[in-house]
Amino acid sequence: MNARARARILLVDDEPAQRRNLARALVRDFDVLTAEDGPAALGLLATTRVEAVLLDLAMPRMSGAEVLAQIKAAHPDVEVVVMAGHAELDAAVAAVRAGAYAFVTKPVEPEAALSIAVERAIERRRLEGRARALEARVGEHEQLGEVIASSAAMQDAYRRALGVASVAAPILLVGERGTGKELVARAVHRRGPRAGRRFVAVDCSALPAPRAEEELFGEGRGASPDGGAGGGLIDAADGGTLFLDEVSALPLAAQARLLRVLTHGEVAAAGAAAVADAPRRVDVRVIASTCADLRARAAAGEFREDLLYRLGVVVIELPPLRRRRDDIALLASHFLHRCARRHGRGVARIGPEAARLLREHAWPGNAGELESAIEHAVLSARGDAILPADLPPAVSGRAGPDRRPPRDALVLPAQLCELPYAEAKERAIEAFDRIYIGRLLQRTGNNLSEAARQAGMDRSNFRRLKKKVASRGDEAAMGEGAGEGDGTGEGDGAGEEDGAEGAAAPRRGGAG
Repeated sequence: MNARARARILLVDDEPAQRRNLARALVRDFDVLTAEDGPAALGLLATTRVEAVLLDLAMPRMSGAEVLAQIKAAHPDVEVVVMAGHAELDAAVAAVRAGAYAFVTKPVEPEAALSIAVERAIERRRLEGRARALEARVGEHEQLGEVIASSAAMQDAYRRALGVASVAAPILLVGERGTGKELVARAVHRRGPRAGRRFVAVDCSALPAPRAEEELFGEGRGASPDGGAGGGLIDAADGGTLFLDEVSALPLAAQARLLRVLTHGEVAAAGAAAVADAPRRVDVRVIASTCADLRARAAAGEFREDLLYRLGVVVIELPPLRRRRDDIALLASHFLHRCARRHGRGVARIGPEAARLLREHAWPGNAGELESAIEHAVLSARGDAILPADLPPAVSGRAGPDRRPPRDALVLPAQLCELPYAEAKERAIEAFDRIYIGRLLQRTGNNLSEAARQAGMDRSNFRRLKKKVASRGDEAAMGEGAGEGDGTGEGDGAGEEDGAEGAAAPRRGGAG
């Protein structure tokens, strides 16, 4: 047994010779305590901590079933493996239903099978302990309504955000879709002096362009049915916090009005009816977010440079999930229990192999994609644990029912058919390599290790193939900034990390 520390177990059997023989076999893997009957076992458990009990069912004074019931009542976290003769199989099955982890039949042949059964029981106990610890940590975060994260990268970003919660300066949150930008913005609002006032979240990408100014800044006097001025979303946030999600999607005219709010604390109503209206004073904390490269947008004339400087007094970058893999288990546990409650399913844990797949996936959609994958698994699971088969095909790596193209799906350009066979084949292979590698890198957020895994190739071979494609002048076809990072920051040069932020498209609806 390759244990982190030798586990202590209790062997309970009334036959001295058998007790000695079993203890001799088990002591190679465990620290073994022994008891000759039920009362002695219960007395030991009252004063000594053990991880598992190996319990004979057929004993005098107190039956194994009675001992099992008392152990489970007083020590519910201790796993019990029962031993039964062939004539006692019905009692053994009943014991498992009453809470025993498993049963083994006597005589145990080979004796190693006994150690394996006990080892598995102890491993389940440890897994359930970790799951309970995760639940407790998630519960603490949920009670505070805060970001769920244990990774140093995310905690550092979160600390920086909370560090400026008490001041009125604008904050610009930068990160890919699904990295938790709105959660951080809400946490800043709750921790600041405006906590008792309104938090107004606006998805700028969802505002219809012709109406964006009126929605944000209101309409002039006479525009509303009662002849008064129609207030906008900024007026609704007066005294509180305004969260502008995907601020890069604002039209230039709306950007100019927003700049006035930030510079002078004034709202100028939009529309023809607003010409004669005096600007209104507002007191609002602005937190903006983007998954776009605002400097590039400003250089292209698509975003006001002066507004960028005003919004970017404090800039906080939120790392993608693939760069904070320590958070995957914590988030997955949170989503698991939330989805199980929502759908009334009895799924309580994630199996070890499924957990490994979750940790290794690239998560281009970040926490949003992870939540969707867990919900899919909760609805697919047939037992109390999520298994690899329950995960979506994109995560488990298996092909979905309709994902494999038909054998004749490849379309060849007519020009290829006019070339000699060898030349046509070479060009077709080059085109296939270019398209396949490019789309695979795009799907995995330019994560070389994940792309190689999905391709079923060794990382070094995949890397050579990618360089071969690039040497033909096909780099552009493989996606902008298609680099060679793997989420560890170990690329070959500048710009080669996975998932360049500037390439992300603005999100249409949903939380940042």
